[in-house]
Amino acid sequence: MKLSLEEKPKTPPVAPGVYLAVCVGEVGLGEQEHTYEGRTSYKNDLMLLFELSGETTGTSAEQRPVLLSRTFTATMGKKGHLRAFLESWLGHALESSGQFDTARLLNRPAMLSVVHSKDGQYANIGTIMSVPKGTTVPPATTAPVSFDADEWDDAAFAALPEYIQNRLKKSTQYKNRHLPDEAVSVEAANAQAAQDAEEDGPCPF
Repeated sequence: MKLSLEEKPKTPPVAPGVYLAVCVGEVGLGEQEHTYEGRTSYKNDLMLLFELSGETTGTSAEQRPVLLSRTFTATMGKKGHLRAFLESWLGHALESSGQFDTARLLNRPAMLSVVHSKDGQYANIGTIMSVPKGTTVPPATTAPVSFDADEWDDAAFAALPEYIQNRLKKSTQYKNRHLPDEAVSVEAANAQAAQDAEEDGPCPF
């Protein structure tokens, strides 16, 4: 059997266009590593997850709803992308003081523009708007997801989809709670192994 070594390009689950959707997830991803112009920093990120109404993907035997997400730096600064996204979605300007609880976004309908990545392999959320008056949006079939890395809960983390868990595992919050206090050095481990072998003497077999 001759097998091709070339990978087939990924096909986006939906075509570009405008879709009705429902917010089914708000996940505080914690402090994530960002690199810009050669400089690395850590910033708190927020993922918003949407189910596209009436759109499914998968095989003929197993269909599942199409979910798209968009990740933002978790800041409500007036020049930030998150604030502009929320104001476009809510249809009004946000207050300049107080707090905004992203949990209130769960189960909220929206109208999304979906665009493809430059290589045509991924569907991404472009812009968002409030749903036109009189438009009925079916309720989502996906169970809502809510998590905040700053208020870590192991049971809630275990219930999250694997791809979200993998994002959270990159956060400083996860690493501080679940990884060893001391960094593991490969060089130090190899040096220690060589020293132990020297002290034990030659292997008898």
